[in-house]
Amino acid sequence: MNPEKTRQIYERPDYKAIDGWFSDEAALLFAWIDEIHETENIIGNIFEVGCHHGKSTVFLSALLRNQEILMVCDIFDDQELNPSTSGCGDYTIFQNNMASVGASGVLRRMKVFQQRSDTLKVEDIGDRYRFFHIDGGHNCDETLYDLRLASQATIGNGVIVLDDPFRPEWPGVTEALIRFLDECNRFRAIIVSFNKLVLVRHDHVDLYLQGIRPEGISKAPALDRDQAFRLDEGWYKKQLPFLGYPLLIYFQ
Repeated sequence: MNPEKTRQIYERPDYKAIDGWFSDEAALLFAWIDEIHETENIIGNIFEVGCHHGKSTVFLSALLRNQEILMVCDIFDDQELNPSTSGCGDYTIFQNNMASVGASGVLRRMKVFQQRSDTLKVEDIGDRYRFFHIDGGHNCDETLYDLRLASQATIGNGVIVLDDPFRPEWPGVTEALIRFLDECNRFRAIIVSFNKLVLVRHDHVDLYLQGIRPEGISKAPALDRDQAFRLDEGWYKKQLPFLGYPLLIYFQ
Protein backbone atom coordinates (compact mmCIF):
# COMPACT_ATOMS: atom_id res chain seq x y z
CA MET A 1 0.00 0.00 0.00
CA ASN A 2 1.39 3.40 -0.92
CA PRO A 3 2.02 5.97 1.84
CA GLU A 4 -0.68 8.37 0.66
CA LYS A 5 -3.40 5.73 1.00
CA THR A 6 -1.93 4.67 4.33
CA ARG A 7 -2.28 8.18 5.72
CA GLN A 8 -5.80 8.47 4.34
CA ILE A 9 -6.71 5.51 6.53
CA TYR A 10 -5.06 6.46 9.81
CA GLU A 11 -6.10 10.11 9.52
CA ARG A 12 -9.81 9.22 9.26
CA PRO A 13 -11.69 10.32 12.40
CA ASP A 14 -13.55 7.00 12.63
CA TYR A 15 -10.26 5.08 12.47
CA LYS A 16 -8.62 7.31 15.08
CA ALA A 17 -11.59 6.70 17.35
CA ILE A 18 -10.89 2.94 17.54
CA ASP A 19 -9.39 2.02 20.90
CA GLY A 20 -5.98 0.37 20.58
CA TRP A 21 -2.20 0.70 20.59
CA PHE A 22 -1.44 0.44 16.85
CA SER A 23 0.55 3.55 15.96
CA ASP A 24 0.58 5.50 12.69
CA GLU A 25 4.26 4.63 12.28
CA ALA A 26 3.47 0.92 12.66
CA ALA A 27 0.82 1.31 9.96
CA LEU A 28 3.44 2.81 7.66
CA LEU A 29 5.80 -0.09 8.41
CA PHE A 30 3.03 -2.58 7.56
CA ALA A 31 2.28 -0.65 4.36
CA TRP A 32 5.97 -0.63 3.43
CA ILE A 33 6.08 -4.43 3.77
CA ASP A 34 2.89 -4.70 1.73
CA GLU A 35 4.40 -2.48 -0.96
CA ILE A 36 7.29 -4.94 -1.28
CA HIS A 37 4.81 -7.79 -1.58
CA GLU A 38 2.92 -5.99 -4.32
CA THR A 39 6.10 -5.08 -6.21
CA GLU A 40 7.42 -8.63 -5.99
CA ASN A 41 4.00 -10.19 -6.72
CA ILE A 42 3.98 -12.01 -3.39
CA ILE A 43 0.45 -13.34 -2.90
CA GLY A 44 -0.93 -14.90 0.26
CA ASN A 45 -3.39 -14.46 3.07
CA ILE A 46 -3.06 -12.37 6.25
CA PHE A 47 -3.38 -13.63 9.81
CA GLU A 48 -3.58 -11.70 13.08
CA VAL A 49 -3.39 -13.07 16.60
CA GLY A 50 -4.87 -10.55 19.04
CA CYS A 51 -7.36 -8.02 17.70
CA HIS A 52 -8.71 -6.09 20.73
CA HIS A 53 -11.19 -3.65 19.10
CA GLY A 54 -9.75 -4.02 15.60
CA LYS A 55 -7.47 -1.01 15.07
CA SER A 56 -4.67 -3.03 13.44
CA THR A 57 -7.18 -5.49 11.93
CA VAL A 58 -8.97 -2.68 10.11
CA PHE A 59 -5.66 -1.59 8.64
CA LEU A 60 -4.68 -5.14 7.66
CA SER A 61 -8.03 -5.51 5.88
CA ALA A 62 -7.03 -2.65 3.60
CA LEU A 63 -3.97 -4.65 2.48
CA LEU A 64 -6.01 -7.51 1.02
CA ARG A 65 -5.70 -7.99 -2.72
CA ASN A 66 -7.34 -10.24 -5.29
CA GLN A 67 -8.70 -13.35 -3.58
CA GLU A 68 -6.69 -12.97 -0.38
CA ILE A 69 -8.48 -13.51 2.93
CA LEU A 70 -7.95 -12.23 6.47
CA MET A 71 -8.08 -14.60 9.43
CA VAL A 72 -7.96 -13.41 13.02
CA CYS A 73 -7.87 -15.02 16.44
CA ASP A 74 -8.83 -13.46 19.77
CA ILE A 75 -10.59 -14.56 22.95
CA PHE A 76 -12.45 -11.21 22.98
CA ASP A 77 -14.93 -11.29 25.89
CA ASP A 78 -13.65 -14.57 27.36
CA GLN A 79 -11.08 -12.81 29.55
CA GLU A 80 -10.82 -15.73 31.96
CA LEU A 81 -8.69 -17.26 29.17
CA ASN A 82 -6.23 -14.34 29.32
CA PRO A 83 -3.64 -15.15 32.02
CA SER A 84 -1.24 -12.40 30.93
CA THR A 85 -4.05 -9.78 30.94
CA SER A 86 -2.67 -8.36 27.68
CA GLY A 87 -5.52 -6.46 26.08
CA CYS A 88 -9.23 -6.79 26.77
CA GLY A 89 -11.18 -7.24 23.57
CA ASP A 90 -14.88 -6.90 22.91
CA TYR A 91 -16.35 -8.93 20.05
CA THR A 92 -19.32 -6.66 19.42
CA ILE A 93 -17.13 -3.55 19.24
CA PHE A 94 -14.68 -5.42 17.00
CA GLN A 95 -17.40 -6.53 14.59
CA ASN A 96 -18.89 -3.04 14.45
CA ASN A 97 -15.51 -1.49 13.72
CA MET A 98 -14.77 -4.01 10.98
CA ALA A 99 -18.19 -3.41 9.41
CA SER A 100 -18.06 0.38 9.55
CA VAL A 101 -14.35 1.23 9.23
CA GLY A 102 -12.79 -1.86 7.63
CA ALA A 103 -12.21 -2.33 3.94
CA SER A 104 -15.29 -2.73 1.78
CA GLY A 105 -16.59 -6.29 1.88
CA VAL A 106 -14.03 -7.40 4.45
CA LEU A 107 -16.58 -9.32 6.53
CA ARG A 108 -17.08 -11.66 3.57
CA ARG A 109 -13.31 -12.18 3.33
CA MET A 110 -12.59 -12.61 7.04
CA LYS A 111 -12.75 -15.61 9.35
CA VAL A 112 -12.70 -15.14 13.11
CA PHE A 113 -11.41 -17.76 15.55
CA GLN A 114 -12.89 -16.76 18.90
CA GLN A 115 -10.58 -18.91 21.01
CA ARG A 116 -7.08 -19.10 22.45
CA SER A 117 -4.50 -19.17 19.68
CA ASP A 118 -2.71 -22.11 21.30
CA THR A 119 -5.71 -24.25 20.38
CA LEU A 120 -5.08 -23.61 16.67
CA LYS A 121 -3.04 -25.80 14.36
CA VAL A 122 -1.84 -25.27 10.81
CA GLU A 123 -4.51 -27.74 9.70
CA ASP A 124 -7.10 -25.29 11.04
CA ILE A 125 -5.79 -22.10 9.46
CA GLY A 126 -3.79 -23.19 6.40
CA ASP A 127 -0.22 -22.37 5.39
CA ARG A 128 -0.49 -19.66 2.74
CA TYR A 129 0.12 -16.47 4.73
CA ARG A 130 2.32 -13.69 3.44
CA PHE A 131 1.80 -11.57 6.57
CA PHE A 132 1.38 -12.97 10.10
CA HIS A 133 0.92 -10.41 12.90
CA ILE A 134 1.33 -11.66 16.48
CA ASP A 135 -0.17 -9.52 19.25
CA GLY A 136 -1.92 -12.09 21.43
CA GLY A 137 -1.12 -13.45 24.90
CA HIS A 138 2.13 -11.95 26.18
CA ASN A 139 3.37 -14.74 28.44
CA CYS A 140 6.33 -16.70 27.10
CA ASP A 141 4.44 -19.92 26.41
CA GLU A 142 1.64 -18.06 24.61
CA THR A 143 3.97 -16.02 22.40
CA LEU A 144 6.24 -18.97 21.67
CA TYR A 145 3.28 -21.03 20.48
CA ASP A 146 2.16 -18.20 18.20
CA LEU A 147 5.66 -17.84 16.74
CA ARG A 148 5.89 -21.56 16.06
CA LEU A 149 2.45 -21.55 14.45
CA ALA A 150 3.39 -18.56 12.29
CA SER A 151 6.63 -20.22 11.17
CA GLN A 152 4.62 -23.17 9.85
CA ALA A 153 1.85 -21.09 8.30
CA THR A 154 3.78 -18.39 6.40
CA ILE A 155 4.94 -18.84 2.84
CA GLY A 156 8.68 -18.85 2.12
CA ASN A 157 9.00 -15.15 1.40
CA GLY A 158 6.37 -14.03 3.90
CA VAL A 159 6.90 -12.09 7.12
CA ILE A 160 6.10 -12.54 10.79
CA VAL A 161 5.60 -9.33 12.76
CA LEU A 162 5.80 -9.53 16.55
CA ASP A 163 4.30 -6.92 18.88
CA ASP A 164 5.99 -5.71 22.11
CA PRO A 165 9.29 -7.51 21.42
CA PHE A 166 11.39 -5.65 24.00
CA ARG A 167 8.94 -3.98 26.37
CA PRO A 168 10.02 -4.22 30.04
CA GLU A 169 6.44 -4.84 31.16
CA TRP A 170 6.21 -7.91 28.90
CA PRO A 171 9.44 -9.92 29.42
CA GLY A 172 7.72 -13.11 28.31
CA VAL A 173 7.53 -11.84 24.74
CA THR A 174 11.29 -11.22 24.66
CA GLU A 175 12.00 -14.63 26.18
CA ALA A 176 9.75 -16.31 23.60
CA LEU A 177 11.44 -14.43 20.74
CA ILE A 178 14.92 -15.54 21.84
CA ARG A 179 13.83 -19.12 22.40
CA PHE A 180 12.10 -19.21 19.01
CA LEU A 181 15.10 -17.89 17.10
CA ASP A 182 17.36 -20.30 18.96
CA GLU A 183 15.27 -23.32 17.97
CA CYS A 184 14.10 -22.16 14.52
CA ASN A 185 17.24 -21.05 12.74
CA ARG A 186 15.43 -20.56 9.42
CA PHE A 187 14.31 -17.12 10.65
CA ARG A 188 16.07 -13.97 11.76
CA ALA A 189 14.99 -10.57 12.99
CA ILE A 190 15.70 -7.80 10.48
CA ILE A 191 13.88 -4.64 11.63
CA VAL A 192 12.61 -3.40 14.98
CA SER A 193 10.73 -0.23 15.83
CA PHE A 194 7.30 1.30 16.38
CA ASN A 195 6.82 -1.51 18.94
CA LYS A 196 7.07 -4.14 16.17
CA LEU A 197 9.76 -6.62 15.14
CA VAL A 198 9.94 -8.10 11.63
CA LEU A 199 11.06 -11.70 11.15
CA VAL A 200 11.84 -13.30 7.78
CA ARG A 201 13.58 -16.43 6.55
CA HIS A 202 17.30 -16.04 5.90
CA ASP A 203 16.93 -16.62 2.16
CA HIS A 204 14.73 -13.53 1.78
CA VAL A 205 16.48 -10.93 3.94
CA ASP A 206 17.76 -9.01 0.91
CA LEU A 207 14.25 -8.80 -0.53
CA TYR A 208 13.14 -6.71 2.44
CA LEU A 209 16.32 -4.76 3.14
CA GLN A 210 17.17 -3.80 -0.42
CA GLY A 211 17.62 -0.07 -0.76
CA ILE A 212 18.02 0.58 2.96
CA ARG A 213 21.48 1.82 3.92
CA PRO A 214 22.33 -0.38 6.90
CA GLU A 215 25.34 1.70 7.84
CA GLY A 216 23.06 4.55 8.95
CA ILE A 217 23.56 5.58 12.56
CA SER A 218 22.27 8.29 14.84
CA LYS A 219 20.87 11.25 12.94
CA ALA A 220 20.75 9.34 9.65
CA PRO A 221 17.27 9.50 8.09
CA ALA A 222 15.22 6.33 8.19
CA LEU A 223 13.69 4.35 5.32
CA ASP A 224 15.96 5.38 2.48
CA ARG A 225 14.23 2.73 0.36
CA ASP A 226 11.24 4.98 -0.13
CA GLN A 227 11.34 8.48 1.31
CA ALA A 228 7.70 8.88 0.40
CA PHE A 229 6.81 6.94 3.55
CA ARG A 230 8.27 9.85 5.54
CA LEU A 231 9.35 7.72 8.47
CA ASP A 232 12.42 9.92 8.56
CA GLU A 233 10.30 12.57 10.27
CA GLY A 234 11.46 12.39 13.87
CA TRP A 235 12.95 8.90 13.52
CA TYR A 236 16.56 7.81 13.05
CA LYS A 237 18.20 4.44 12.54
CA LYS A 238 21.18 2.38 13.50
CA GLN A 239 22.29 -1.22 13.10
CA LEU A 240 23.41 -3.46 15.96
CA PRO A 241 23.94 -7.22 16.26
CA PHE A 242 21.13 -9.35 17.69
CA LEU A 243 21.64 -13.08 18.18
CA GLY A 244 24.48 -13.08 15.67
CA TYR A 245 22.83 -11.07 12.88
CA PRO A 246 22.53 -7.34 12.13
CA LEU A 247 19.26 -5.76 13.27
CA LEU A 248 18.06 -2.49 11.80
CA ILE A 249 16.65 -0.25 14.52
CA TYR A 250 14.47 2.82 14.06
CA PHE A 251 14.47 5.09 17.08
CA GLN A 252 13.73 8.61 18.28
